[in-house]
Amino acid sequence: MHSNSFGLSVPNPKYGLVICGGGPAGIGPILAAARTGQLKELLDLGVLLVEPARIGPGALRRHQIVANSLGGAFLECLDVLDELGFRGVRNSRPTLELVRHADEYPPLSVVADFLELVGDYVWRLLRDHPSCAVLTGAEVQRIELHENLGLDLTICRLSDRTTKVVRADRAALVMGGMPLHVEGAVEVAPGLMVDRSDPRVCHAHEMIAGARPLPESGRVVVLGGSHSAWSVVRQLTRGSSQPDREVTVLHRTPIRLYYPSAQAAHADGYPFDPDVDVCPLSGRVNRYGGLRGPARELARAALGHETGPAGRVRTLQVPVQVQVQGADSAAAARAALAAADVIVLATGYQAALPELVDAQGQPIRPAVDATGTVVSSRVRLVDANGTEYPQLLGYGLGAGLPASTVAGGEASYHRRADGVWLYQNDIGDLVVDELLHPATAAPLASCASVSASTPRQATHA
Repeated sequence: MHSNSFGLSVPNPKYGLVICGGGPAGIGPILAAARTGQLKELLDLGVLLVEPARIGPGALRRHQIVANSLGGAFLECLDVLDELGFRGVRNSRPTLELVRHADEYPPLSVVADFLELVGDYVWRLLRDHPSCAVLTGAEVQRIELHENLGLDLTICRLSDRTTKVVRADRAALVMGGMPLHVEGAVEVAPGLMVDRSDPRVCHAHEMIAGARPLPESGRVVVLGGSHSAWSVVRQLTRGSSQPDREVTVLHRTPIRLYYPSAQAAHADGYPFDPDVDVCPLSGRVNRYGGLRGPARELARAALGHETGPAGRVRTLQVPVQVQVQGADSAAAARAALAAADVIVLATGYQAALPELVDAQGQPIRPAVDATGTVVSSRVRLVDANGTEYPQLLGYGLGAGLPASTVAGGEASYHRRADGVWLYQNDIGDLVVDELLHPATAAPLASCASVSASTPRQATHA
């Protein structure tokens, strides 16, 4: 449709917002603003979007797994595009292919094709607005804050490493996620550690993205009970006829399953706490933390709830605290790790960020805890001292809000909320509100709810 690039030609001397990353999280608030009738107001701020590749899909195409949302959830933005006059998107090949998966959990490659098409139309919106622009084939390398709440962004063109400094009021840090940083070792159970430098150890991201080949056989231990953990288990067991392959899932908290309602969970005999496991906005059980799709069915089979394709998959919950009743499971976990040929860390993500420098020229060290990069309730980045930065907004894979009355989700979910639908809806609405109606605050406000002087040891869910 277009070249999707402006080189390093930036027509305006200053922008109200620079979106650092044009993947699903980057384009989400633009679609949210269009859905709520605030698009003109948002674009009138002056928006510059910077993306290394094509606008829309981000890294989804590299992930060799299925989505954990039904295809129909991704198609909801078609109504927004219709209202903007982009009705032709409904009959395009990527849309029709995703429609085929509307009631299924589609491969992420199919979602990526659709989001690339959506990204083309977002590109058009920004291109046609006199205060906005798009830079593709480029990335933000450095952000330096000013005393007056503004900031300078150093943007690098990837083809020749040419750089340009752009001034802006605020920046949205949505450059994707990276494996949660772990210094030294990961604590599996009290007194039981896994050394990150062990050659048997890899992060789930490496297998999901195809960077590390799946083992043909042998014993594999997956640390974690989240969707990424069970996506790896599905990769290891799908179509496998290797009789000597064993997969053990070590998890610290109970493996959670998603249900569309409390009634559905009751009907299935699934135990849950109605006070903390039900999203107050949607009524869904384990809305954020529950497994869905093929990962859910695989976990159900492994847990013995039903027959299914679990194969030689066993689950083992290890103790969170030292206690007598956890001695047997801790010993079993130790034995499984000792015998493992491959150990997969499904320990989560943190945000991929550019170099950040405060107004005094000192590095900003973002707070990172066991759930990822920390932001405030208004999606403002928080540093390791608990200081909140109104100029820097953080959300997306590896960063963002935990469950709340604003973003929804169950109170028992303690990780960061992310997802394509959320970026275009609940989280997108929150970002737009912060951009268009920011609460008055001092340039640097203390975030008393954060205590992260040093990044905590990553533990698995």
